[in-house]
Amino acid sequence: MKGETRQFTGVQVLRFAAAMLVVVMHITQAISMHISGTGPSHYWEAGSAGVDIFFVISGFVMAMSTASLPAGGSAQPSQLSAAWVFMRRRLIRIAPLYWFYTLLKVALLLAMPALAARSSVEPGHLAASLLFIPAMSPWGLVQPTLPVGWTLNFEMLFYGVFAAAIALGAPRIRFCLAAFALVFAAGYLLPESVALNFYAQTIVFEFILGVCIAHAFLHFRRPGPIAGLVVMAAGALYMFAPDWGHSADRFATWGCGAALIVLGAVWLEPWTVRTPLASRLSFLGDASYSIYLSHTFVVPAGVQALKRLGVQDSLAIALAVGLAVVVAGCLSYVWLERPMTAFFKRALFGAPKLSYQTPGK
Repeated sequence: MKGETRQFTGVQVLRFAAAMLVVVMHITQAISMHISGTGPSHYWEAGSAGVDIFFVISGFVMAMSTASLPAGGSAQPSQLSAAWVFMRRRLIRIAPLYWFYTLLKVALLLAMPALAARSSVEPGHLAASLLFIPAMSPWGLVQPTLPVGWTLNFEMLFYGVFAAAIALGAPRIRFCLAAFALVFAAGYLLPESVALNFYAQTIVFEFILGVCIAHAFLHFRRPGPIAGLVVMAAGALYMFAPDWGHSADRFATWGCGAALIVLGAVWLEPWTVRTPLASRLSFLGDASYSIYLSHTFVVPAGVQALKRLGVQDSLAIALAVGLAVVVAGCLSYVWLERPMTAFFKRALFGAPKLSYQTPGK
């Protein structure tokens, strides 16, 4: 299954930036809890917008990597096979590392119950977490055992819908839009369903924004890098300059802002790829998934360690812990993520029958 296999350096850099936005948000929360004493509700909430950038990028990458597959006819055996290749590769890419860090958290909670102030282990909930099924946690929130995994529940929904579109040979944008609209409506018609209510959030439509960007890239004339720079700047201002608050719709605010940033990065690619640090920054983009998952262990441990050393300056703590997160994430990528991905490709599926590569996440 061949698609547009080129890698976009700018999109790779954005993946790293998105992960670090989430990291900084959690660092400020940890500082608020353990250093300043203002409590867990005082932190830089805008860092959560990194998730919206991730979702738009995911839609873009999936559409680009499958661009050569039919998207307007009836289902054929080759398309069913392609859909299965797509889905199993996404599972291999996402599941092993997530399972590792989920089970690591379980092991730490069982070994040190004092850590379970807001987390605990319940077998049914753990099973749902490992299967990417939204479920009510023992601490009263719809979160998996590893809380940052809530984003992966949305990712898996998108992968499933996108794989169905591939299998049916359906137009990607229209099929995903119809499927998400159906899920969105079902969430309101069946309020007792925890999973459907979880999915009935406008953030799910951000994947389609990424698919639309890929469609525009493939079928329309592309403006120059200057236009990309302007669009990126406009998206960043739109996302972060206003104080949107909790009442604002996430898709209309952070989602649309994220789409402008990703679109701008794609248009800016001719300049980005010539940047001397492009390859190194691209590596950090490769490591972004490891950074995202591992930072939930590094951030609280780092803040607590610096507190015991007598460090009280919030900026110094944020910089030191942020650097530790990047180092730990890169080590996780090299020593855990890449070897595990390669192992599961060989052990579970053997050599792929179809050539398929995704540019990025």
